[in-house]
Amino acid sequence: MCFLEEIYPLRLFNEKAEKLLASEFVKYIREKKRLSVTISARRGEEVKTERILPDQNAIDAFVLTFRFFIQKREKSSFRHLSKTYEKLPTSQELKNKFLEARRTLNSFLDQGISITIGNETPSRRRLLNIFIYGGLAHADPEKKKIFDEWRKIPMVYHFVEAEFCSILEKVLRVILYVSDINTKAIHELEKMQT
Repeated sequence: MCFLEEIYPLRLFNEKAEKLLASEFVKYIREKKRLSVTISARRGEEVKTERILPDQNAIDAFVLTFRFFIQKREKSSFRHLSKTYEKLPTSQELKNKFLEARRTLNSFLDQGISITIGNETPSRRRLLNIFIYGGLAHADPEKKKIFDEWRKIPMVYHFVEAEFCSILEKVLRVILYVSDINTKAIHELEKMQT
């Protein structure tokens, strides 16, 4: 049996995971060990904000590759990979690990963030979508409007940007875990071919 077509999404996922791991965004996180924003104010002085986040170029480059995991049409997306795992003749253990990782990720993304913006406490998924599809990688009109509103208020924007970067970091952990599952699945499929 030849599983080249079935293995392709797994290999693509892993290739893009490696690219994320080698990114400046990840290098920054490893060096700083935290992502945050601090605000300081003194009577009679201007409010100061300190961003402990990767620079904009590192975030933009990371998001460009990160999209491979969330775009519905990409073979490497979590959504597409779930269909791939359904078809693959791999062990049920690996299939279950993938499904549990995806469930955990979706649950994490569906939780609200710790910041209320206006009258809304958006979910992590919504914040992710507004940043990616409203400002950083696309310009969906509705999402861009919200993204631009957030940017008008620097203190709000810095906090949601820190939350966004934190979400990316946590999703990366799931991506790396799934990459390991994919590697094991590829080995199983390669053994079946011999």
